Order: sequence, then C-alpha cells, then structure tokens
Amino acid sequence: MTYTDEFHDRPLIQQRIVLISIDDLFGHEQTVRSQIEWLKENLQTLGYFFRPILVAKGLNVILDGHHRVEALRELGGKKIPCIEIDYLDNEEITLDTWHPLFIGDLEGYSFPEVLTNLDIKWTAIDTFNPSMLADSMYGFTLITANRRFRLEGSQQDIFNKFINTFNSKNFEYSKTVEYSFFMVEKGRAQFALLRTNVTKQDVIDNAIAGKPFAPKTTRHILSFRYQDIKVPLEALY
Repeated sequence: MTYTDEFHDRPLIQQRIVLISIDDLFGHEQTVRSQIEWLKENLQTLGYFFRPILVAKGLNVILDGHHRVEALRELGGKKIPCIEIDYLDNEEITLDTWHPLFIGDLEGYSFPEVLTNLDIKWTAIDTFNPSMLADSMYGFTLITANRRFRLEGSQQDIFNKFINTFNSKNFEYSKTVEYSFFMVEKGRAQFALLRTNVTKQDVIDNAIAGKPFAPKTTRHILSFRYQDIKVPLEALY
C-alpha cells in the first residue's frame, strides 16, 4: 500500500504508463473482499480505470494497487495500466508499515484467553521496547490497556486469525507505534497489533514466492505524486 495523507502535497511528476498483463504480476499483500467488491462497483459505474498501479521495475511486483488489480481481473480485465519504478535501491520510495487498531466491541473476549483459543503462541511482557519489532520470530506485539504480549509466528497467519475472529471492518490502521499506544491508552482502541518491521527485500521475496503479507501491511512513501488516468475499461479486456 502506497498512499499517505501527504500524497497530494508532493510535487506532481508525470510518469510513463505501460500496460502489463495481470497474470504477469506478483502481489505482496493479500486483499480484502469488501474492498474488491466496492472497487468493482466503482469501476463499473465510472466506466474507466482511474489510477495506475505501482510496480517494481523488472520484477512485476505490485507495490500499490492490489485491490485495483483484483477488481479489474474479476471484471474480465486482462491488462492493467502500471507505473514501473526502480525499487530496492531507490531513495525516492521508502517503506514503512501499518499497525492494526481494533476499535470494535471486545465483549465476550479477553486476553490472553483469546490468543490461546486462536492457537497463537504468546509470551507476556512487562514493558515494550521498539527494538522488539526487529525480531522476525514474532509477527506482532499486542498491546491492550493493561497487558502486553509478543505473538510468535508469521504476520499472515496471526492477522488472518484476528480478522476472522474480529470483524475486519472494526480495524483501523496507525502509522506509528506512538499513535497506537495513544489510541489504546485513551480507550479509543481496544487493542493494537504492533507489526514487526518489513524490508523492501521481504516485499520482493514474499511476492515472488507466492507468500503475500496480510492486508494493509506495507506503507510505501513516495517523494513525489503521479498522475491520474482515464482508460476505458473495454480497452483493458
């Protein structure tokens, strides 16, 4: 995922648009069904494709636009407008992550019981240190108003268990650890999942290996913004 709130404040640089076969693309994140359905309806209403997806040049790994790809695929699209960008050594695109916040009702659930029921290995901790997010053995650190847990295993497996248990519509996403703590401490979120750091090489490796991350994992930040487009859907079938 590439969008940030400051996207429209950055300089607009017109980019070359290329058509790439959808079947030749590799996704690094899983998708959310509700978002695909919304985009399908939106695209059909508009009748055109409005924003190119961003891919790693020479690798065909999707950096931004997973849901647009799947929506167009399900509508019968064969090719999709793309912007190819050098990725691994490009300082104009940096990688951060999103931290899930649960803002729904926890009635009937308590920790650590829910972790045990979900078959998630956990370790209780007294304090949190940001350096913990560098340890790939643990997919997440879970924080509640009163307790802290390190969750062992892959982010994909852990987060999929969470969104299958707690409605995915009740999750929001935080850009920073500090904001995640703020939301929990103020009672605006019932819990936060602090995600273990992901690297650009992880993005490429997981995509090529067919092991995508959980939805809303990565936050790619561009030093520029690129143009919208208006390509009739029939031109992509």
